[in-house]
Amino acid sequence: MSGTARPDGPDPEAARPAPAEPEGGESACWLDKVCAACGAIQDTAPFDRCARCGAARE
Repeated sequence: MSGTARPDGPDPEAARPAPAEPEGGESACWLDKVCAACGAIQDTAPFDRCARCGAARE
């Protein structure tokens, strides 16, 4: 039985550290895409009028 883990021994997988979470993703600031009147996120930035409520961009 040499080279095999005993059922009651430590788990070799448990000793390995967890992989780090990947960094990245979308930018944190969507302020230039938010309608001030209704809070809708616009598909494009900059925008002239809100696609949901029609309010002019401030």
